[in-house]
Amino acid sequence: AMGNAPPSLHGDQSLGDTIPCQRHLFSLPPGVVYLNCAARSPSLREVESVGHKAVSQKNEPWRISDDGLAERIRNLFAQLVNGKPDNIALTPSTSYAISQAAHNIMRLGRVREGDGVIVLENQMSSNVYAWQRVCRECNASLVAVPPPQVRAATSTHEDAVNRASGSWDPQLEACLRSEAAKGRRIAVVAVPHFLWTDGSGPVNLQRLRSLMDEVSSSHDQKPALVVDATQSLGAVPMDVASWGIDWLACSVHKWLFGPYGLSLVYASDEWIQDERSEPIVQDEHNRLGADGDTVLPFEPELPGYSEDFQPGARRFGAGGRVNPILVPMVEAALKQVLHWTPERISSTLAHLTSRCACAATQLGFAVPAQHAPHFLGIGPGEDNLKAEMAVLSADEKDPAMRIAAAIRWADAATAHLKKNDIYVSSRSGMLRVSPHLYNSADDIDTLLEELRNFNARRFVAHVS
Repeated sequence: AMGNAPPSLHGDQSLGDTIPCQRHLFSLPPGVVYLNCAARSPSLREVESVGHKAVSQKNEPWRISDDGLAERIRNLFAQLVNGKPDNIALTPSTSYAISQAAHNIMRLGRVREGDGVIVLENQMSSNVYAWQRVCRECNASLVAVPPPQVRAATSTHEDAVNRASGSWDPQLEACLRSEAAKGRRIAVVAVPHFLWTDGSGPVNLQRLRSLMDEVSSSHDQKPALVVDATQSLGAVPMDVASWGIDWLACSVHKWLFGPYGLSLVYASDEWIQDERSEPIVQDEHNRLGADGDTVLPFEPELPGYSEDFQPGARRFGAGGRVNPILVPMVEAALKQVLHWTPERISSTLAHLTSRCACAATQLGFAVPAQHAPHFLGIGPGEDNLKAEMAVLSADEKDPAMRIAAAIRWADAATAHLKKNDIYVSSRSGMLRVSPHLYNSADDIDTLLEELRNFNARRFVAHVS
């Protein structure tokens, strides 16, 4: 009997390509079907235990010490992205991290009047707001790439041909070449690995880097590739070095099983070695010699304090001390993810999402033609849309009303599922289904059966 003690960290002993259900490492109540890791992951029991211990340590503040914890986090995160610890920074959020990347890209003169900054339509706002500001200040243009289509049970063969592969890659390539043909220099491509709303992707980041370099070969500076990896890192393998990523940020409270309040950042050598690069907050703790409890002396001859930065990406760390409660929890979580390995997590979850996608399509729902191994969106089928639009007295051909109808359906479906202890998210007219290792095939089947029930009742209600 385990009692109240958490199971041993790294509870899985499987050495195969997939991992058996790990629900015993969590405190999920019986009967709850939690398929919402893309919103927030449940705490591992071990991480919860570490957090309780860290909170209690505040009762004896003289015992609180960094003790090399921040450097251990850098090492663990570097393993996940196939980078070097010197290239890793700790920041409070992904929006902060992307703002910092944008600040330095603009500061180094990498965005000029007339340039283009490319994003995906509907990508998470954390990786858009900063670029809106950059474009406004530099008189550049923000270019949004339209999405690939979804796979629906009602699609004809002609539809299927027109919809192509459902990948973001052709759209990105077409956009890059179109902008280049107009004579516009691309300064930044800021994208996710998978779209947060429906799991569509992946964006082939290595291929994207090659295309960016190709279309900018006649210019004096290459474009910067900025990646929000929050909806991928930890669940799928990533390689910042071979993929040519300039900046990458990842919030830890989703697929990395950490608490709220931390986003880990990778900055390539080009950005950490340029003396013009700087943090967006002026602070002592990222300065050379200000390690741990060491306080820098005021230098009257300056006057002021030394402004030399610690080596590498440490200069980009947020102001203030490393949080002694959050960071130990993140360390425990990263160790578990690395033990499972993103490769095996991806392989395991792909069985669940494939099962979900196939069954959803058979039931008449729409899913991305190409989606992440770890999450996907389920949208209303054409009949569902028509029924919702009839209630709205809307023109079925009006794109804005079709979106409104899809959102109406997804919101209602999410609320119905929640009443039955099944948890997913409604995102832009899709049900986002995001399982993890605490889920089983039975959870997917339970979701789909209840979704079938919801749809039947709602369709009958609309018709009557």
